[in-house]
Amino acid sequence: MKTPRHLTALAAAAALLPAAALAQGSISSLGASNVRASGISPDGQAVAGYGSNLAHYWTTVFPAFVSAGDGLGSEVKISNGATFMSADITDPANNLKTAARWDASSSLWTPLPTLGSSSGTSASTAYDMSGDGGRIVGLAWKTAGEAHAFSWTPAGGTVDIGLWQPGPGWSSRANAVSSNGQFAAGLQTSPQRAIRWNLAAGTGTYLGSLSPSNPVYGPSTAFGISADGTYVVGTSDSRAFIWSAATGMQTVGVLGTPGLGNAGYGLAVSSDGNTVVGWSGANFINSEALIWKRGWAVPEKLQDYLVNNGVPEAASQWQVLKYAADISDDGRFIVGWGVTASGQNEGFRVEMPVAMPSAYCTAKVNSLGCSPAINSIGYASASSSQPFLITCSNVLNNKSGLLFYGFGQIAAPFQGGYLCVQPPSTRTPLQLSGGTTGFPDCSGQYSYDFNALIRSGVDSRLFQGVSACAQYWMRDPASIPTVGLSNGLGFVINP
Repeated sequence: MKTPRHLTALAAAAALLPAAALAQGSISSLGASNVRASGISPDGQAVAGYGSNLAHYWTTVFPAFVSAGDGLGSEVKISNGATFMSADITDPANNLKTAARWDASSSLWTPLPTLGSSSGTSASTAYDMSGDGGRIVGLAWKTAGEAHAFSWTPAGGTVDIGLWQPGPGWSSRANAVSSNGQFAAGLQTSPQRAIRWNLAAGTGTYLGSLSPSNPVYGPSTAFGISADGTYVVGTSDSRAFIWSAATGMQTVGVLGTPGLGNAGYGLAVSSDGNTVVGWSGANFINSEALIWKRGWAVPEKLQDYLVNNGVPEAASQWQVLKYAADISDDGRFIVGWGVTASGQNEGFRVEMPVAMPSAYCTAKVNSLGCSPAINSIGYASASSSQPFLITCSNVLNNKSGLLFYGFGQIAAPFQGGYLCVQPPSTRTPLQLSGGTTGFPDCSGQYSYDFNALIRSGVDSRLFQGVSACAQYWMRDPASIPTVGLSNGLGFVINP
């Protein structure tokens, strides 16, 4: 039996529908030999680094490392806007190494109050900073033999967040603080156990262990925490882990065989818990940067992942990526350090490849002879705070319209044009096209922030990895029938 001509045409049109394009990722040297990147701002636009006993900062506005004039240690962190950094300095008042905060407005470091004691030449150490720079966490010496995790804010000063199972000579350390400043993560010794603190409530939770013989009290250490404190990452039983209250501690793994001098370390996690970065090896010098994504059985070398996903420069310009120190909240940017092709130790910043939207199908020419054109600004994301605007231009002025979306691309004859979204579909609220007043023309346009819809959670079908599509419908009283249709937009929801 012959296939009807209109169905043959429809099948041919559907076969030509493109998938969402993958935007090119990149890896960039941060441009200073022997300065290693140690932290990234939650929005991914500023980087902190360390080298030659100095803290450094880098921004997308001025993309080169700049010395902050002081700043000891390898845990230099930075806030959004590069407004503040945290590190350690030698306090001139007592000549002790002390946690401190740098303020961009003055370019000066201010030592933070301690817990009153010291060990050797150290009074305290800063390990992390919240997204706005308003909270710093770390370790401070309570006695010469006992250090406690601390939290500092401008209003509350330095607070001992301490031990949840006190014992003689036991210590704790806060290695990370959530971007919102409400949670911290780290460890308590004797035995060494990973812990998450709820700073607002003043409570703590032991996170368990990957040890088969001692899953509750076996050794573990937390190094990173997600933006709202939901996820914690670290190391246990020679493997990197990810923890949440819903799932408990789960293995991320290790590059190669765990044990025998080889371990995996999770250092940072995206806000949705879908991407973990860190390192694996015998020590952080003899190491390779790792990446893990939800659903993977084992992690992958970051260098291999980039090469396999369209970033050949990760191999041609770098001998090895040794250490992935931090990740932006949306999972789009990763920083760390490696060895360049010329043999230099340098910091790097990775921009991860993302699936970009792509137009398809054919718009219905309106009553004034214009073809409504769908377009977009940004990309769909399950975690980004940035907008993904689906727009439509070249439409009749001052007419109502709406965006509808679904999960399958078609090109079926419909109301004098083509239906580009396979039913069933979901409508968004009505909009007015605006444009000039007076005579009809094609100056109208529509815009809808699809990321705001994803973040709202009202449609549980919109999550990372989902392929979706959208089309605009609008009023056109002089058309037969009296509606207009744009072409379609296909997109994948990125992390």
